[in-house]
Amino acid sequence: MNSGGKIFTFGSFRLGVNGPNSDIDTLCVAPKHIDRKRDFFGLLAPMLRSTPGVTELVEVREAYVPVIKMKFHEVDIDLTFARVQPKEIGPDFQDLTDNNILRSCDEDTIKSLNGRRVTDLILKLVPNERSFEITLRCIKLWSKNRGIYSNVLGYLGGVAWAILVARVCKDYPQLAPNRLLLKFFEFYRDYEWGSANPITLIEIANDPSTVPFMIPENLIQPISARAVMPIITPAFPSMNTTFNVTETTKHIMLTEIEKGAMITKALLEQQESGSTRISWRRLFKKFPFFKAYEHFIEIQILSKQEEDLKKWQGFAESKIKNLLKKLETFDKMRNNDCLELRPFPKSYTLKN
Repeated sequence: MNSGGKIFTFGSFRLGVNGPNSDIDTLCVAPKHIDRKRDFFGLLAPMLRSTPGVTELVEVREAYVPVIKMKFHEVDIDLTFARVQPKEIGPDFQDLTDNNILRSCDEDTIKSLNGRRVTDLILKLVPNERSFEITLRCIKLWSKNRGIYSNVLGYLGGVAWAILVARVCKDYPQLAPNRLLLKFFEFYRDYEWGSANPITLIEIANDPSTVPFMIPENLIQPISARAVMPIITPAFPSMNTTFNVTETTKHIMLTEIEKGAMITKALLEQQESGSTRISWRRLFKKFPFFKAYEHFIEIQILSKQEEDLKKWQGFAESKIKNLLKKLETFDKMRNNDCLELRPFPKSYTLKN
């Protein structure tokens, strides 16, 4: 039986903003008789492991979105899986944005499909794709260099930054990328953040009555009253991308955004006056973590095997946000206004 299957890209690669060291997010869509446990992990993973060019393959079955992580000819690949209802997946199978694709899908498939569905909707909603791409590239570089690009540590991840840029591009469709940058910083610096005021690109699509089929109830997520910086995905079912953000990381990001606004404004003003006192490199200057802080906590993650190390590292990183929340609570109990906590996303490899 020629049932077929198809690979889709999503995330930064699909948006056209991936860098030389970026991983490529991919989605394997298969017909309904292909099973995640038996076929994707049980058969495909061993086949990939024995494929020339594939190294460092790790199966992360217990992740929020189950994934196979690997390097293919030194390129990092994250491969997720979706089992949909058609009996065959042919060459013409293209559009995943139609909600009917979710019909009779299991929870993990819906979460996997939403990676591509969200990316496609963002591209569909921005009025000028090229301006969006350039602006998002700048924001990604700026946020990584300033140490505030990491969903797992309580900052924003790639999807959240893309939604923020798309919102500004949508609101100011005529602006060039350099002006969009200033609007980005000023808009989010002054925004009234809170659970009652989420960032959205379209009306939140979480009404099950709008689709003629049932989906798992726990995927219809209301915005938590504790959400400090909600940024909502546009595809059904809509989800908050910033559930890891704490008051501490929100404060750090808003401080960096305010600095970004000041620098960008000065750059545009000098551009108009013909001055060259500072360059755009000033905006993308790396945050000097070890100069800024005399005291810090170092977490060492050790393992005898590479495959075990990757799994253990991911688990340990996912728990750092809990440590941060405990330290926040402890600090409030002491009524201490001077303690500054700043998780640092960059890791280092220990030699020997």
